Amino acid sequence: MDNEKHTILNTRRYLFIIMSILICAGISISVVGLLRPDGIIKLASTTSQEPNRPSSPAGATPTDVNQKPAAAQPVNPSVSAVTQEAVKMGVLSCVSRINQVATFLTANAQSGVYIFPPQKQPDQHIFSTSFENIRPDSSTFYASASFFPNQDAVYDTVEYVNKGCDELEKTVFKNLKRVCVLKKNIVMLDGGAVKVFLMPAGGGCVVIKKEVVQ
Repeated sequence: MDNEKHTILNTRRYLFIIMSILICAGISISVVGLLRPDGIIKLASTTSQEPNRPSSPAGATPTDVNQKPAAAQPVNPSVSAVTQEAVKMGVLSCVSRINQVATFLTANAQSGVYIFPPQKQPDQHIFSTSFENIRPDSSTFYASASFFPNQDAVYDTVEYVNKGCDELEKTVFKNLKRVCVLKKNIVMLDGGAVKVFLMPAGGGCVVIKKEVVQ
């Protein structure tokens, strides 16, 4: 009788262990982005807000030209697929910064990202990424972010707007101070931590936002 009870308990223990493994595996599959052979990761939409960051109007993103440029805020507690891939590659010293900026850039968007894999000593060299982000209204913007050992990072967002640069400077970015014209056509505006560059393109304007995060 005791042997039968012992056998039943063991069977239940094994079943519990197997179910736990299957559940964990399922969660991992649903959370981790799909890394394709070409190095592109497809990211799911994310709508979470960084801690200590004021709520933004619906649809606002880091590159929404109708909003004042927003600097990257302290790291979100959720772990992005980009962060997970960085850890797998051995990039550890700046992993919290990677998670902070990657989460910020992909907020409220469906995203795909290409990671430039470090060739050697991954935790001692630049870790660079390029994103395509698609908003709920189907508009698209490009973003790139590069991370250096021991936390420093830099990111850019690039978006074409079907309005002239002069009009954007006088309306959307009217509260920003013009710093200079870089050479002939590209205007630089001061948005605090984020710098805005307006470059004429056809009948519209390419809006570039850049921040060095230290």
